[in-house]
Amino acid sequence: MKNLSIADKLIRVSCALIFMYLAHIYNAQLGYAYWAVVFVIFYLLFTSFLSFCYIYYPLNLSTYRTKPRVDL
Repeated sequence: MKNLSIADKLIRVSCALIFMYLAHIYNAQLGYAYWAVVFVIFYLLFTSFLSFCYIYYPLNLSTYRTKPRVDL
C-alpha cells in the first residue's frame, strides 16, 4: 500500500539531508536532542523509501495518485 507521491518523497529526502547537515554542524550544541534529530532523519528516509507514511495511515491521508482505471 502506497500513500506518498513522488513529490512528497523528494521533499522528505531533501528535508532529511538538510537535517543531517544541521545535526552534523550543531552536534555539540544539541546534546541529547541530537538523537531526536537522528530519529527524525531516519523516519523521513525510511518512509520515503517505503512510499508509506505511518502518520498518514490513521488520518486516512494520501498524496499518492493512481491512474484512473479504464474498462474496455
